[in-house]
Parts: sequence; C-alpha cells; structure tokens
Amino acid sequence: MRTARNTINASQNSPTEEDPPVPVVRYLQVLDDLRTKILDGTHPAGEPLPNTEALIQAYDVSPNVITRVMRELKEEGLIWRVANKGMIVQRPTVAIEIPMAIERRDEPTAWAAACRRAGTTGHLTAHRPRDEAATQDVAQCLQLEADSPVVTWELHGDIDGQLVCLDRSYVSKERHEADAYDVERSSGVVDLHTRIRPATSKEASVFRVSRGSPLLALTRIIYDHTGQPVHLLRRLINPQRVHIVDQRLPITSP
Repeated sequence: MRTARNTINASQNSPTEEDPPVPVVRYLQVLDDLRTKILDGTHPAGEPLPNTEALIQAYDVSPNVITRVMRELKEEGLIWRVANKGMIVQRPTVAIEIPMAIERRDEPTAWAAACRRAGTTGHLTAHRPRDEAATQDVAQCLQLEADSPVVTWELHGDIDGQLVCLDRSYVSKERHEADAYDVERSSGVVDLHTRIRPATSKEASVFRVSRGSPLLALTRIIYDHTGQPVHLLRRLINPQRVHIVDQRLPITSP
C-alpha cells in the first residue's frame, strides 16, 4: 500500500476522485502535518483552516482526531477560534526577552526595544489610573496599613497586535501625588517572585490560549535606598511569548 503525507491547501474543501486523499491515520501525523503547513505559510496567518469536514475527508480520520488536533494547535498558540469564521491561523510565536529590573517610566521603551530585537513590533500601553483602598496583600507588599489609599493602573503589553501581558501597578496615593515612586538606578533594588499557574476561562480568552494553559504570574517590588517599597507590579504573561531575563538586581536602563 502506498504511503505518503497528504496535502491540502486553504482553497480545497474536499478531495476529488482523480486525486483521492492518502489516509493519515494517527493523531500525531495529522498534528505534525497541519503544524508544518501553518509554520511554512501553506495556511497563512489570518486565514481560517479548512473546515472540520474537509479535514476529516482529507486525512481520512474520525472527528475525534481532528478535535484533538485543533485543541493541541490552539494550546500551542498556532490557531484561535473566531465566531462565524472557524479556526484562524495566528502569526508564528515570537518570544521577547524583557528585563524586569528597570525604572517604571522606562518600561514602554524597553518593551518596544525587546520586540524590535526579536524582529517584530510591540507596545506596553498604560491605562488611566484610579484610586482604591489597598487590599491586605497589597498593603503588606508596600508596607502600608490595611485599607490605605493607593493608586492603581493597568498596562497592556502586545506583540504584533496580540495581547501577551497584563499588568497591574500599585503605589501609595501619597507617593503618587508627590511623584516619589521613581528611584535612582544606583540605589534602587528590584525583588521578583514568579510562579506558573493555569489560565482561567477569562484569561484564556484574553490571551488566546486554551483554558488551563500555563501563565507566568510575576510580582515585582521596587525598593528605594532606605529599603522602603515604593512600587508594586503584578504581571501576568504568556510564557510562550515573553521571557523574563533578570531576578533580584539593581535598577538599570533599557
């Protein structure tokens, strides 16, 4: 029996009698074939994959195989389901390396520079700050009394237009009003704590990954020369797209 890898392009919806499909029986073979076609541009970014019925006929497999393959490709960040359009091919993963021991005001510049080094474009965009009472956890990190007034704001980091990072920053309202939460590079210290945890349903939708996919949760505290914490950052990132490149270090420039 002749064996060969079946091919299908985005313009084909079903095999013809003159060119019947070659069976690809095993799940891993179908997964490898579709992954290769996505990465080499046979299925271009921004375009939908052939529909499920076309893939079943082309690979001569059961619906369960295609469902499993789609789940795996989604977890790898290669496709994303869009309502009324199907499984859309995403741009290939680009991992950027982000320094975390850096002045708060320099972070957007550092983000953009990291994206350029990786051959892509990206932005770290701050949203409007707001006042709130510090939770017990935030108050402890900033060495404040519980329910002390703090100023918080969100930052969204994207790579090539896709969200890969969600930040929440906190400073005491007193320091924020005095513009006293930037510290000298020569004396400031950054303390990082990281952990991997599964994405919730909401987070999975935001990051375009499957529910339960690993996300990196990072806590960063910047201390001034007296050892007083002045700025707290909670960062949630897609570790397939962003790499952290430093730990407990003095503050540096981008």
